[in-house]
Amino acid sequence: MKLKVDIKEISSCEKILTIDVPSEMVTEEFSAFYQEVGKRAKIPGFRPGHAPKQVVALHFRDQARQEVWKQLVSRTLQDAVRQKEIPMIGYPHVENVEFDETRLKFKARVETRPKIKIDKYAGLALKRDPLQVSEAEMTDALRRIQESHAKFQAVENREAQLGDFLVCDYRLEVDGRELEKREGEWIEIQEKDYLEGFSRQLIGAKTGEAKEVVIIFPPDYARKELASKEGHFFITVREIKEKKLPSLDDELAKETGEYETLEGLKKAIHNDFENHKRLEIERKLEHLLLDELVKKSKFEIPSGMVERRLNALIEDQIRGLISRGAKEEEAKAQEGELRKNMASHAEKQVRISFLLDEIANREHIEANEADLAKKYDEMAQQARRSAEEVKAYYSKEEERRQSLLQQIVSEKTIQWLKDKATITEHENKGGKR
Repeated sequence: MKLKVDIKEISSCEKILTIDVPSEMVTEEFSAFYQEVGKRAKIPGFRPGHAPKQVVALHFRDQARQEVWKQLVSRTLQDAVRQKEIPMIGYPHVENVEFDETRLKFKARVETRPKIKIDKYAGLALKRDPLQVSEAEMTDALRRIQESHAKFQAVENREAQLGDFLVCDYRLEVDGRELEKREGEWIEIQEKDYLEGFSRQLIGAKTGEAKEVVIIFPPDYARKELASKEGHFFITVREIKEKKLPSLDDELAKETGEYETLEGLKKAIHNDFENHKRLEIERKLEHLLLDELVKKSKFEIPSGMVERRLNALIEDQIRGLISRGAKEEEAKAQEGELRKNMASHAEKQVRISFLLDEIANREHIEANEADLAKKYDEMAQQARRSAEEVKAYYSKEEERRQSLLQQIVSEKTIQWLKDKATITEHENKGGKR
């Protein structure tokens, strides 16, 4: 029995199929369901398997409609796609269903693989940033190590000054009510505070002295009930401490626990910078490469795929906000803004996935078991798990494994494009190589 299938073109990669299923196919499906259910159905007044079909239908009509609908739509949709040789991708959307025990007619919005136009993708001209570590970066890194090994010495016979740390007891009053009280709190006197002007009011304080510090809480203060209000901190200075940085020498290198000399420490810092920058440079180069591919191509992409990708990106962002401490309702309230900001990013990701897949097909780039084993090892090192555990996770579901294989193919395709590209370096703008 042949399906009646009408096709309406929505775009070059989206179609609406109107599928009319022959009544014989529908009635046969219902009959098959009732026959199978009747073999084990327990119906009052009849032995199992001996109830007439009409009686079985009376008791199981709703269940039959659900099961027959599910089976028929799935099967006839696949048959229609094969019959019309439609290169369907993704998941079709079924609508306008007309269904009873004698007929089934429905519409299915399907997405198809776009026809991709791209030439001259081999030999792209790209510019790579030079690998350089500046003296300023080295100085800052060494300074951070000094800061982490600093000693704090009690100060006597002088007033507090910029850069000092005060060990204090304090209480906070707002609108005449005490809201907070703490003991032994460390306060650094800084040029700039989040609570503007807070610590500078402590310049000149002496050990044992009581000071009142008055500030205005910022409008975006985390505790909303305090936003834009005047706060009074009543502070008692217990101790003034001065931070002493250690000298940059072999002794400091030894204190880090890994190096015997300052030169050894500097070399390790320099290598860390280079390794980090090398990864960043390659990531930036890949972004440039993919941008060039997008510029050189021209094709429509299925809007449904873009929407699904956008939804996935938004879900990831919302989960990230919640994991960083945001309340669930506050995170979800940002969905509209996220959708607006990430729409173009989602479209670009879908476009790039089609481009890489097209190039991989043209150049016969594939992923094999050796590639999978290598990827398992890489992921195991990153996750600090065994390669066997990673392999077991991806082998558990074929969809996971296929997704990883596709990721490997994309990575190999990008590497192929980089190998074929003409890459020159931007001019070195100073710094230490």
